[in-house]
Amino acid sequence: MSDRDRDLEAIRETYRRYRANGRVRIWDLRNRGFARMVHDRDRALVSVLGRSLPEGGGRVLDLGMGNGRLAEVARDAGLPIVSWTGADLDPGAVAAAASSMSWAEFVEASADRLPFDTAAFDVVVTSTLFSSLPSGQLEEAVAAEIARVLARGGWLVWYDLRLGNPSNRAVHGIGRSRLAQLFPGWLSELRAVTLLPPVARRLGPLTRILYGPLELIPPLRSHLVGRLRRPRVTSQ
Repeated sequence: MSDRDRDLEAIRETYRRYRANGRVRIWDLRNRGFARMVHDRDRALVSVLGRSLPEGGGRVLDLGMGNGRLAEVARDAGLPIVSWTGADLDPGAVAAAASSMSWAEFVEASADRLPFDTAAFDVVVTSTLFSSLPSGQLEEAVAAEIARVLARGGWLVWYDLRLGNPSNRAVHGIGRSRLAQLFPGWLSELRAVTLLPPVARRLGPLTRILYGPLELIPPLRSHLVGRLRRPRVTSQ
């Protein structure tokens, strides 16, 4: 088995483990703190995406799309989207998204080997994708594939962990220095956001009062959000 095959199997095993041990419950939107996190994340991503689309509209790839939620959020926000494509390694997620959003395209694919033409998209979105990749080698392969399918001058819209999670070894933080290694020469516009999830989930009925003030404390912000621009002239 190659290193790549081991990496992909590790990702699939993480999916299976989450379902088997009930970890999926931590993503229940009935939890007020988690729902606030999702709301703020979606609002931030749509804002960045709206600024990143070409005038007149553009082609979007949501890479590692999960449940595909962002497609609906972006559509409801009225963004000028010419086409929306979601890609994920989880066939169940792809099938569920395709059945509920027939206006978009959803494909099962590994992020390091995408079935798309070079420069096929004006914007690529990755939301909590890189933090779940199990090796630096796979991170680099995915970054190279993003550079291939993204048009010159196009934007990578980013939302991901900047801090590791001691309770979940399947994820790790991706800081600014690692991003500079993965996307050398790309202009970056990033800021820290999102209250630490274990804290947010415990806020309960106090979410409305406490979430905002706690998120203002820099060490309690767990993610980076923003965008990186593929150079118009590049060797990648």
